[in-house]
Amino acid sequence: MRRGMGARGQAVNPRAPEGRTSKRVHHMSSVSAAFRAVSGGMSDIFSSRLRWHALICVILAFAATIGAAWAAFTYLLPLIPEGAGALRWVFEAAQLLGGAAILVIAVLLAPAISMFLGGLLFDVAAERVESKVFPGQPKGRMVPLYEGIWNGLRIAIPALLLNLISLPLFFVPGIGFAWFLALNGYLMGREYSSLAALRAMNWRDARTLRKRAPFAVFIVGLICSIVPFVAPLLGAAAMTRLVKALSPQPA
Repeated sequence: MRRGMGARGQAVNPRAPEGRTSKRVHHMSSVSAAFRAVSGGMSDIFSSRLRWHALICVILAFAATIGAAWAAFTYLLPLIPEGAGALRWVFEAAQLLGGAAILVIAVLLAPAISMFLGGLLFDVAAERVESKVFPGQPKGRMVPLYEGIWNGLRIAIPALLLNLISLPLFFVPGIGFAWFLALNGYLMGREYSSLAALRAMNWRDARTLRKRAPFAVFIVGLICSIVPFVAPLLGAAAMTRLVKALSPQPA
């Protein structure tokens, strides 16, 4: 097929505008699917479908976060010596800053703890969503317990390390909170989409599916990062819907 000629004799590819338009339509469609998936996931959490799972997840994640903070206050903060004389205020300031740092680290631990729990509870929640929302479609495979623990660690450890490395940014006004949400949104989107896709396909296909709709995956992860204590269940319910929406449908 010959290409048309432009006004100045330049070759014009008639397929180029169509290709760009097709990509824009695909991105808009995937982003719209992401918001619908999150909406459906939120309704799952507040309905009988996942209500009790959400309560268990909140209790475990909150208890683990409070427990970590309590242990730090009990065993680490007393290691700062009590000063006397002219330098007493230095040690008191160190204790005050140490207490504030423990609270900040506890906040940063919340996404990592919820991501670890996500590896354990993800398949349970995803299976319930598949059976109730997509009853006529093939169900994904249930991940064995040891694989769920490994998935939880694989998700939580990078999240914990990156959050600790980024700790100085947390104290920068206007930047710290935005970076905190963006980082954990990316991590949660990446891992939750992989966990949902791996129930129905291999790792290579799951990665390809994620790369086809990066904005949609990030949107779901970003919203999950805002509600860290129920992020695993919201991620499971929303990503199951998103993967179903983005996957090629059988003829």
